[in-house]
Amino acid sequence: MGRSVVTQIVGIYIRLDPEELKRLVEHPEILPKYDHRVPLADGRALDLGRAWEPLGVFIDGGYRLPPTGPTVGVLPLPPTDERATWSYIEADDVQDLARSLKAFGPKEFALRYEIDADESQEIPDSRTGGWGSQRQYMFKKLEALKAFYAVAAAAGQGMLVRIGERV
Repeated sequence: MGRSVVTQIVGIYIRLDPEELKRLVEHPEILPKYDHRVPLADGRALDLGRAWEPLGVFIDGGYRLPPTGPTVGVLPLPPTDERATWSYIEADDVQDLARSLKAFGPKEFALRYEIDADESQEIPDSRTGGWGSQRQYMFKKLEALKAFYAVAAAAGQGMLVRIGERV
């Protein structure tokens, strides 16, 4: 089988102790070789798939992806990886973002999350399907992000954010 014509750009969030995050920030040339599959396998990473983008728009309350925040990182790293952009969030900001995300419960989500008619159509081979399941899918992703940030905040960890090709 050949390579897919469509490249999926996914968001992966990696909890790191401040010392490890500092090492990567000071040596961004490591990032192209950083194997995010290891922290995914041991539970230190969260793969939101393509939901990182609509969640970013939802959390920011806007119409386009915010330049910073819990789904895109706060501080960008130099472009050293041709398959992904990397950014990070320091431990103090992770704690602040965890508190902010906590405010989005089911009621607040239902009041703020709107689905366009185009997004409510059944799409063949779609993982989300119709209107009800799209909302449910996004809320599930938001809950996963909230829980992930809460664990990182409680452990005093920072966050490394990888937005790029699924490998």
